[in-house]
Amino acid sequence: MIKNHDFAEVVEEYKRLIYYHIRKLNIIDRNGDFFAEGLYALWQAHDTYDENAGTLSSYINWKIHNALIDKIRKDNRTVEAEERFQDHVIHMQLYQVEDVVLDPYLWKSIRALLTDNQWKWIYYSIIHDFSVDQIAAREGVTRDAVKNWGRHARKRLENSSIFNRKALEKYSRA
Repeated sequence: MIKNHDFAEVVEEYKRLIYYHIRKLNIIDRNGDFFAEGLYALWQAHDTYDENAGTLSSYINWKIHNALIDKIRKDNRTVEAEERFQDHVIHMQLYQVEDVVLDPYLWKSIRALLTDNQWKWIYYSIIHDFSVDQIAAREGVTRDAVKNWGRHARKRLENSSIFNRKALEKYSRA
């Protein structure tokens, strides 16, 4: 730590260096986040400087440069994560609109053909996209029981006039 320098003096002396690195790295610092990161790196360098390790100016230069690069990387990861999340939300909204059949007459017709357990399989597996394990846990039965419900529901629907075989092959994962 530098005992003979007040931090305010250090800031006045090195704030141009922060701006230099911001320009050198082609950073557009609209709200001052990068300058604040540079000040924090300057404070860390001021606080952790060891006089035996080298010159103060080279240490401060290194700390500021690396802090700004780290912030760029962190911001890029954040933007990428937000974009992936937005893509996922848009993707899910598209599939929800396409996959969920909003025809209540169709669902009533299907419900009338099936037993209670077979309807539970349709309701949880197809409408809400639950896994076999999730349905089994929710209903307090074994995985095999849930698979059996699905097998019998598909068979019953295949034999009905509501569906054709091709439409049911899409849901034959259990």
